[in-house]
Amino acid sequence: MPSSTSSSRPLRAAWWLLAGCLLVALAGEGAARFTLDRVSRIQRRTADEYQLAQTIGADACGRRHVLLVGNSLLDEDVRFDSVRAALANGWDARRFVIEQTFYYDWYYGLKRLFREGARPDLVIVMLSPRQWIRTDVRGDYSAHYLMSHADLSAAARDLNLNATQTTNLLFARASKFWGARAEIRNFLLGRLMPDLGRLMNFSSVADLRPLFSDEVERVGTGRIARMQALASEYGARLVVLIPVMLETKDGNGWLGLMNAARGARVSALMPAAAGSFRRSLYRDAGFHLNPEGAAAFTELLIPALQKELSAFASVVSASASP
Repeated sequence: MPSSTSSSRPLRAAWWLLAGCLLVALAGEGAARFTLDRVSRIQRRTADEYQLAQTIGADACGRRHVLLVGNSLLDEDVRFDSVRAALANGWDARRFVIEQTFYYDWYYGLKRLFREGARPDLVIVMLSPRQWIRTDVRGDYSAHYLMSHADLSAAARDLNLNATQTTNLLFARASKFWGARAEIRNFLLGRLMPDLGRLMNFSSVADLRPLFSDEVERVGTGRIARMQALASEYGARLVVLIPVMLETKDGNGWLGLMNAARGARVSALMPAAAGSFRRSLYRDAGFHLNPEGAAAFTELLIPALQKELSAFASVVSASASP
């Protein structure tokens, strides 16, 4: 009898350990789902913009709909309030920003938005030439916020993920805590070390490895065409928006991206050429604009955007005429 009691103790301890782990996991998931979007300004913005993007085109507002998507370049280089106000008479303009995202993030992100009911007339994607040809995504965060369950296997094939990495995507899609755990860590670090953000800005530099136009054109043509085909499936049209880089080394890709868009029969907007803005207009080593630079870029963007939207409206009106 004593031996039976002693043998049950490890089993009982194992059950208690399992129960404790489960409670910790549930507590972490609950905290992520019910508090993260409330306490984090970036997460709250992401949630709000996602909801607006998800419902674009659902209301009969009498205006056409344009959705701008992208990463920190769209967030920092474009004064979106000014863009929205300039287009307000004829267009319902909305944006959806998620930092550290690239082509595959937004291909599957748009696919999810369309599947969930988003119906923009135009989709404007703002990425640098290098970001169009990158072969990665923002990992677990993208899996949770930008991908649908139905697309995870296709995304894993596109990204050449192994079985372990694919399983990680599945967990991240299902669990907000798992998908956003890096952001939770960064939020806590930011509260503990308030100057961390300035340190990261100081260390943020442009990728100065050579970027060749022919590579951007070769890879970009297929990717832009694929995204345009996705948009066309839901009655939308794609426009490529090219940011302004300080260094022409990184900007050499703009010609390749313009050629890629032309080859895919997609409009490309380049309000300012690489190297045309002075260094004092950037907050880092030549990648993100500072507020003064964003104002200058937005001032150039608005008329270019108005011209593009006017041309689109004319084509739609002409095709609708008997």
